[in-house]
Amino acid sequence: MWRLNATPRPVSAHDNGGGGPTVPSSDGRRVEIAVASGPGAPARARRAVTAWLSQRVSAKLLDDARLLVSELVTNSVRHARLAPGDPIRISVEISDGLVHLEVEDPGDVPIAALVPDRQHGSGFGLYLVDVLSERWGSSHDGATHVWAELALSPAA
Repeated sequence: MWRLNATPRPVSAHDNGGGGPTVPSSDGRRVEIAVASGPGAPARARRAVTAWLSQRVSAKLLDDARLLVSELVTNSVRHARLAPGDPIRISVEISDGLVHLEVEDPGDVPIAALVPDRQHGSGFGLYLVDVLSERWGSSHDGATHVWAELALSPAA
């Protein structure tokens, strides 16, 4: 098992640390989505996240959430060595002034942020996650989990 907290914070009693799945809440503050791995997975994930978040958050936060989910799902499709149709699970939760996004895939590839390569146009996914999120990290426990948190309102 490996774990990366790129921007750690103290773990609260109700926090799973961004690791494994949690039970969906019954109050509409959490949604779980599964998309099949393949070229259309990022678009399907964006549409599902948009449908669920659009009436819950600002337009700017929605744009950032769509971009991060798209980047994280794209990373799963490109780097996790998944077979076509393997499930990629996305969860979105609103809690404690944050939107918590998590992407889980059955791959076994360690997560590493790269310095973006402007010449070849690669390495920007986790760079964007790092720049746009309050904090992010990853873990592996038989599946790979990469998560990011966005503030519901900008810091003062």
